[in-house]
Amino acid sequence: MCILLGLGMLLIIPAIRLLESRPLLSLCPLVLIFVATSFYNNGQPISYDWGGININIIDLIGPLLLCLSFPFFFARLRDGCGRHDVLLLLLLLWSGILGLNYILGLRAFGLQAATNEFRGYFYIICIALYVASLDIERVWMKLEKLVLFAAFCLSIVAIFGLWEGGFSRENRPIGSSLALLILQALLIAIFMHQREQLRLWLIPLVVALLPLVIVLQHRSVWIVAIIALALVLWLLPSLRTALIQWGVIGTVVCGGLCALVFGATLLESLADSYNDAASSALNPSGADGSGTTFSWRVQGWTTLLTGEQMDSARERLIGNPFGTGYDRIMLTSDGMKQVRSESPHNFYVQTLLRGGALGLLAFVGLHGLLLRGLLQRAKRDAAARPFLLCMAVLVASQLVYYMVYGSDYIQAIFLGSAIGWLRHSKTGHANR
Repeated sequence: MCILLGLGMLLIIPAIRLLESRPLLSLCPLVLIFVATSFYNNGQPISYDWGGININIIDLIGPLLLCLSFPFFFARLRDGCGRHDVLLLLLLLWSGILGLNYILGLRAFGLQAATNEFRGYFYIICIALYVASLDIERVWMKLEKLVLFAAFCLSIVAIFGLWEGGFSRENRPIGSSLALLILQALLIAIFMHQREQLRLWLIPLVVALLPLVIVLQHRSVWIVAIIALALVLWLLPSLRTALIQWGVIGTVVCGGLCALVFGATLLESLADSYNDAASSALNPSGADGSGTTFSWRVQGWTTLLTGEQMDSARERLIGNPFGTGYDRIMLTSDGMKQVRSESPHNFYVQTLLRGGALGLLAFVGLHGLLLRGLLQRAKRDAAARPFLLCMAVLVASQLVYYMVYGSDYIQAIFLGSAIGWLRHSKTGHANR
């Protein structure tokens, strides 16, 4: 046994050194696992029960990345943080508040219940802290290619799902978080093209991603796409004409091909989704009293924020322990009371419930300062401008998406990258 432990220790040190020198080796499995989950288990990593505890592969990768980022943050805190480290401090503050409620949840609800709720936040904390600590200039351009590869793989999965007849909103071949990644890959590719680092043969594949996002019928991602692409057109005036032309050509060509291959069924499904979205916008409460998806979510948010989970000063300030759950009583279309327990479908509401006003303020302040810093620094740092603007658009897409869904570990990579690019730009500007 001692020999095995000794061999393990001898192997751990070279492995850590390898991961420190090649950080993409740590991020690549995360992206590939995210893509692989589109094939099975309803988009969730396969988990195993070990000693009464449910564990999946990300539960092992997360702590490893947190350990790898520890020397960076320890040195920052030891040597004193400057005004350029405000974003890192906000990220640590947000993480600390959530960590406190996890510890309180362990005491109140036990290991499994508290961990099940905290797990998603734990992934975000570990990965965002790790990526923010990297020399992002050395990593990002390789990460861009990895995201494009992931988007193309997801596109193949989606096309096969459509081919099997998954045209309705109930039978969509991939989830909204996967569709969001496809959209974000398109946004990244646009900025790669601006830097003249997008290969010509990839352009038709990239152009086809926009019609695919439309066909997948995730209406929330449609809204994100409209806002994100409007930002791109505003931030990149030199590419405005070309982007509009390619967008129209891609939509017409791919739309025509889809109509030929899949027939009228797909067009009817898209028309139904659009009409449903339009009727929801014009009449959120529903003409027949049944309500819409959005009104149902608003009812859930209101019930959670005015219920037992927010009825004390402590809960309003720092939130509830993890494991509390999201039970709320809602009214069905026929006026009957129904208990629902799924997540709130709003990352801001969810963060308010588990981090309180202080946690939500740290979260919103982090993204607000990050977005402002990226746009301001892009005006001064011409060399890093394409990267900074790309990060700004990705962060903006996250903020819109969080209105109706939660975050995940892929979005944590983009959050950490944005912090890393802003930190890198400030350091490089100071050196120059």
